[in-house]
Amino acid sequence: MKRTIRGKYTLLIAGVMGAMILILCLMNSLYLERYYISEKTKDMASTYNEVSTILRESSLEDEDTMYRLHRLFESSSISALVRVVGSPAAYIFGYEDRLIEQMGAVVYGQESEPPELMEQAEQYVVYRWHDAKLQSSYILLFGFLEGNSYCFLRSSLPGIKESAMISTRFTWMIGLVVILVSVLLVSQVSGRISGPITRLAQIADRMAHLDFSARYEGQREDEIGLLGASMNYMSEELERKISDLRSANLQLQRDIDEKVKVDEMRKDFISNVSHELKTPIALIQGYAEGLLEGISDDPESMSYYCEVIVDEAGKMNQLVRRLLTLNQIESGINEADPVEFDLIPVIKGVLHSFNILLQQKNIVVEFDAVASLPIRADEFMIEEVIRNYISNAIHHMEGEMRLEIGIEQKDGSIKISVFNTGQPIPESDLSKVWQKFYKVDKARTREYGGSGIGLSIVKAVMDSHEGTCGVYNREDGVCFWFELKQDRQAKEIDI
Repeated sequence: MKRTIRGKYTLLIAGVMGAMILILCLMNSLYLERYYISEKTKDMASTYNEVSTILRESSLEDEDTMYRLHRLFESSSISALVRVVGSPAAYIFGYEDRLIEQMGAVVYGQESEPPELMEQAEQYVVYRWHDAKLQSSYILLFGFLEGNSYCFLRSSLPGIKESAMISTRFTWMIGLVVILVSVLLVSQVSGRISGPITRLAQIADRMAHLDFSARYEGQREDEIGLLGASMNYMSEELERKISDLRSANLQLQRDIDEKVKVDEMRKDFISNVSHELKTPIALIQGYAEGLLEGISDDPESMSYYCEVIVDEAGKMNQLVRRLLTLNQIESGINEADPVEFDLIPVIKGVLHSFNILLQQKNIVVEFDAVASLPIRADEFMIEEVIRNYISNAIHHMEGEMRLEIGIEQKDGSIKISVFNTGQPIPESDLSKVWQKFYKVDKARTREYGGSGIGLSIVKAVMDSHEGTCGVYNREDGVCFWFELKQDRQAKEIDI
């Protein structure tokens, strides 16, 4: 069982007071009698000196002297015999015959039990004497005074031992009452001290378990109140610091995750670039070595070799340029330069550049263009987005061979969509098509020289314009779209 401060202090105070009372009782038993006799002896000597002073100033025959002596002996409770030698003048305070008898016993040694000498001075002696007849003890003083007179003083000694025992019992009774009262008071006082300390300990325990909602609400202005205020301040500071530390840890974790993500992207990028460049480099190297070694002297074969080398070099050049473009947009080097322009001529221009390819594949283009579509954006970047969408649609065209370009104007935004008939993109791949080098059909992409960079450029351009882009499957094909926010509505522009 835990020993509380309240219990410890209560036991301590009770023990100390009990020990003090025990010591007091022992002192009563051992030294009270000696102390009382010592004080009584001093009192007898003092009374003798006062008697001597009175008789120097007057004689026993004066009535005033008698009154003064009477007051003195009555106040000190001392029996006395004062007499002038050779004169009838005397003063007696007490039982005369017994005084004379006791004086004779002490002065002339008329008793078989000699008195005990307590003090001896030049003019007087003090004895302690036990009267066998009366079974009582006395302090006796016999001394000479000026003017040929003497005095005999007697003071009875009560039962000192019995008095000491009575005093000891009384001390114990009072002591027990005092101990009981003190224990109650100490218990109450220590309870007022230990109570707040217990609450502070509970608050500290909750703080140790990272619960900083607990507060010390006492109104004390002493050290405990100061400690409580300090703990409240410490709790607030710890809560704030730990909150900051948690935020820093979260930010650090995000930074670590981002670093890991960037590192993975870097590894993927290097792997993808290596993979994309591996095939054209191998082809260029192979055909170049064939030309150097003269594998074929046929001009037609040599021309074919050169065409392959030029074609593969062009693909590599296109890949590098697209990577540079994407890097410049993502890093902010190539920032968007918004200007006002009409989007309709841009779309028509891109379609015109693909006209030969459209005719070769017998692709039907459906484009219900409005008279004009003014927007504010970077014209070259938006043209690159449209070109990537249309190029991607042409190269993945199947079925009805239909290309649809749609325009949708909403409040404050313009949405452009490019649809082509063909195989749908697997649902699991829809969110991945914006990643660098990601290819749904790698064989077909390689066939037409695709690098998997075009849609990544689209995503980067939309991010730089604070726009959005997406893709979804339709029943007979795939539709890509992008949307830009506009501050003005479309209006007629002469083209």
